[in-house]
Amino acid sequence: MTLNHIFIGNPTAKKLIIFLHEGLGSIAQWKAFPESVCEATNSYGLVYDRRGYGKSPGSLEDRSINYLEQGAEELEEVIATLIPENYNLFLYGHSDGGSIALIYSVNNPSKITGLITEAAHVFVEDITVDGVRAALPYFHQGKFDGLKKYHGERFQEVFFAWNNIWLNPKFRDWNITEILYHISCPQLIIQGKNDQYGSLKQVDTIAKQTTGKTSKFIPDNCNHTPHKEKQKETLLQVTQFLKGF
Repeated sequence: MTLNHIFIGNPTAKKLIIFLHEGLGSIAQWKAFPESVCEATNSYGLVYDRRGYGKSPGSLEDRSINYLEQGAEELEEVIATLIPENYNLFLYGHSDGGSIALIYSVNNPSKITGLITEAAHVFVEDITVDGVRAALPYFHQGKFDGLKKYHGERFQEVFFAWNNIWLNPKFRDWNITEILYHISCPQLIIQGKNDQYGSLKQVDTIAKQTTGKTSKFIPDNCNHTPHKEKQKETLLQVTQFLKGF
């Protein structure tokens, strides 16, 4: 496996959690949250940089409008290559990572024991497009230069891959709501009440269209990153969910 990855937590545990980062993310940008989850739930964990992100090889130029589906295919390769079959497998996906987790679970419903999504998208909303568009002038003002710490000289490529795809008119019709019924495992659906990149229609649609038992966590005064903005509260909800298995 050429993708940059790390294992964390207890390798003798029964549960293994794969953490899937956001559209501007990487292993390092999760900070210590995955380790905290694994420690609190006695789990093993895997965190990896998707192709073109962080320290993984690859390019994000000429991104396809099917990039989230391609991310799910990449996750299939990661699981086939790195994960022994003796674990109960859980996915924790943030933003783009949440959408990828959902698509993987649609395609491989029998392989997933439980699913946690944070600020996942299942269709394109005006609020998302507007939020992404609003980020562009901040990039030119240098407000996203901090990404260089995580992605090196590719940080501009990472930003524009994210920015351009959500502003691409051809991506406007992207929608996975009609296939979500394939997901029957228990889920914890997390989204900040004030998420600038998505409305609570995303949460309600995931809960309605999937067929398994769902729990929701909608923290107040919280934007797009509950695991950072409301870390203690989010960790508690995630811990309670995972201890149910």
